[in-house]
Amino acid sequence: MTIQITENIENPDEIKAKVIYTKTQQARYVAHLDNIDVMCKALRRIQLPYAVSQGCHPRPKLSFASPLPLGHASYCEYFVVTLTRNIDPEWLKEALTKELPNGMEVIEVITPYHDKRTKNKGDCVKYRLTFDNEDICSKAFDFLINPETTFEIESKGRVRTYKLGSAVKKPTMYHEDNKYFITADFIQGLAEVPSVSKIITALARFLGDSKDSLKLIERLSLQAL
Repeated sequence: MTIQITENIENPDEIKAKVIYTKTQQARYVAHLDNIDVMCKALRRIQLPYAVSQGCHPRPKLSFASPLPLGHASYCEYFVVTLTRNIDPEWLKEALTKELPNGMEVIEVITPYHDKRTKNKGDCVKYRLTFDNEDICSKAFDFLINPETTFEIESKGRVRTYKLGSAVKKPTMYHEDNKYFITADFIQGLAEVPSVSKIITALARFLGDSKDSLKLIERLSLQAL
């Protein structure tokens, strides 16, 4: 699912670039709207030749990936920017990284970029959960591996019941250096499928007082379905 924040007016002379970046360390506590503001200001500082929308309030033509839940780290965040001319992708990678806060680093620039994804088909997002306790990790794994797991989420005064169903695929548990990990693919952006944020919130509630054993939540990759 892509969050479009500007008008999308096609122009054959315009070129799109996809910028893939990390969001780790303290940057994982930067909210989505603040993240957009950080990127827009950085693009202006490096004088990137981006296109702007028409209307009373022109803005850079940008579209961002689905919002990363606050506190989650990521190695696959991205946005697509529309340019008015060709640019050197290595220049953009280095110049933009220098303008970003610690924990945000551009790892790849793809230009020209052509989005071939099919709309409304959702995403497959790979996550890694890090625990400091084997028993708690195993308990979390049992929660995620069972498609019959149900949970309730309250939003805007209403309580809704969800079932994991096909939302979680290929969960795997392993350990390294006294740390315990779960990796899994989460399906998001489809109707009636609970989001990663809802599932992690339900998992934390399920773990109760043991939830502090979950030390880090990382988004490893994101692919369109």
